[in-house]
Amino acid sequence: MLRYGDAWVQLPVETAAYLAGVSVKTVYHWIAGTKTPSPQIQQLMEIRAAGMFPWAGWEGWRVSPDSGRLIAPNGYSFMPGELAWWSLQKQLIKELERDNALLRIQMEQLRAQVNEQAANNLYHFPKAKKNRA
Repeated sequence: MLRYGDAWVQLPVETAAYLAGVSVKTVYHWIAGTKTPSPQIQQLMEIRAAGMFPWAGWEGWRVSPDSGRLIAPNGYSFMPGELAWWSLQKQLIKELERDNALLRIQMEQLRAQVNEQAANNLYHFPKAKKNRA
């Protein structure tokens, strides 16, 4: 059990050490109050122990303490690797949007060149005389 602020968080010492990337001895120092973990470590421990996110906008989201799966308010759950495609997809969409914008600029430049060439190459034929027969 670890104390963070006014709250007690139930988490095995070995798990806390593993999650925080510190030694078990350091965790015992936290428990004794001789050392204090960083705010980031505190939040990580709270999320892991309670399975809830302490931030606005994450209401209803939680983490399964057994599997570590992220659970959405609608009940769908994800592992971090399952969400990696989303980041890749967003990056690819940004690249495609940038390429599309560049192609639109090039297309407008080509249209302007074609119109200019067409204007310079027009032959003006004299008007035909009407036959009056």
